[in-house]
Amino acid sequence: MDSIICKIRLIPNAPTKAVILSSVLMNRWGCIHGQSIKICLGNKMLISRVVGVRGREPVIYLPPSIVRQLSIPYLGETRASFANRKLRLGPVLAILTTGYTRSPSQPFGSRSSLFRQFILAGAEEKPYFYVFSPEMVNWADRTITGWFYRKNSSGQWGWVRMTAPFPDVIYERVPNRKSESLPHVQACRERLIRLGHTRIFNQGFFNKWTVHERLFRHPDTYDLIPETSLSPSIETIRHMIDKYGMIYLKPSGGSLGLGIFRITRDPDGGYYCRFRNGDKNILHRFRSLEKLIRYAFGNQKSRIHRYLVQQGIRLIKYQGRPVDFRVHMHKDRTGEWQIVGIGAKAAGPGSVTTHVRTGGSLLSASELLYKVFGMDGPRVEAYIRNAAIRIAKTLERQVNGPLGELGMDIGVDRNRRVWLFEVNSKPGRHIFHHPSLRQAGWRSAKCITEYSLKLANFL
Repeated sequence: MDSIICKIRLIPNAPTKAVILSSVLMNRWGCIHGQSIKICLGNKMLISRVVGVRGREPVIYLPPSIVRQLSIPYLGETRASFANRKLRLGPVLAILTTGYTRSPSQPFGSRSSLFRQFILAGAEEKPYFYVFSPEMVNWADRTITGWFYRKNSSGQWGWVRMTAPFPDVIYERVPNRKSESLPHVQACRERLIRLGHTRIFNQGFFNKWTVHERLFRHPDTYDLIPETSLSPSIETIRHMIDKYGMIYLKPSGGSLGLGIFRITRDPDGGYYCRFRNGDKNILHRFRSLEKLIRYAFGNQKSRIHRYLVQQGIRLIKYQGRPVDFRVHMHKDRTGEWQIVGIGAKAAGPGSVTTHVRTGGSLLSASELLYKVFGMDGPRVEAYIRNAAIRIAKTLERQVNGPLGELGMDIGVDRNRRVWLFEVNSKPGRHIFHHPSLRQAGWRSAKCITEYSLKLANFL
């Protein structure tokens, strides 16, 4: 649906409770003076009459009663569309999260700066955009007293708390699996969905095994997926090591590279195991696989059933360090997948992963590929991009609710074959710290609003 940016103004002493439209809007939308219409903001709706006044600018004048009934948080500029005698304002967009601190300067702790970036990046589209946590919902009034980032009367930017309608679209940004599993978080999300007005994208965290199964069994993506087995026995692990020479043991529901073991066969007998212990990267040699598993899992051998074993890939290297790639993707205002940024990650010395927190380095993907493959670097980057688009299109058809953002960890082996290691529905943004990707970081933040406009049917 087509929408335009309009000015919303208050008429304190209006003699009528009608919606007053400037003539340019009356003509654009084919409104008839005195006709009855619905006016909506988020989940709020009321019936009013239309009155036209002269005006060359797109302006909507509202009496205080309508502002109050629609729970309009502030006046100014926003989008408006008109069809089938329904005037829609907004849209109302929101980020659902947890970890409210009650601090007026950082209401969501260190993540407040991230949410501020999302709001500012989409500000030119003029949505009503706020951040909230479940305890801010007033179910009786069907409103949310969320946090907006706006200028005050002195021109200073800051966080301000205001009451607004339930949103048209929610971008879920619950920080971790533990928070996601909290009963009040799940209840809030399910209740918003059940009410039927709000669309939520990027719901929940992915399970590694579920994603593997869906992509491995699909004809468009099976060639990108390393062989993987869930809840492996020692014999399964031994078979995989014999077959590939190197394997990874990963928690099936983990993230941030935590709890991962890399196991390789020692040509002279026994096994080498790399893992992270606190802030140290550890390498141990074991005479037998049984002793290795006993060391890794101790008396809690049942924990291995919450792990998966994955084929090890001999990745390309930079200065002797294995390298993989983080591909950050978004749906844009057209609803199509776009690759916003690709960052290369070189593993830290002795590290089992390429995560920066474990000593990894962030590099320019294009420059690294050129150093490794020379003039063929752009072709290999095209392989990575093609694989990422295939994965995104395949995965979105098999999950609940829409997806608007994905982060993928992708590797390239010595034969230039592309492999997918992990897909994240709540991707980190560390690659945008690289100087070559800072503008891409702003573009990424802007895509949150653009895709939300598409989901809200304002484009």
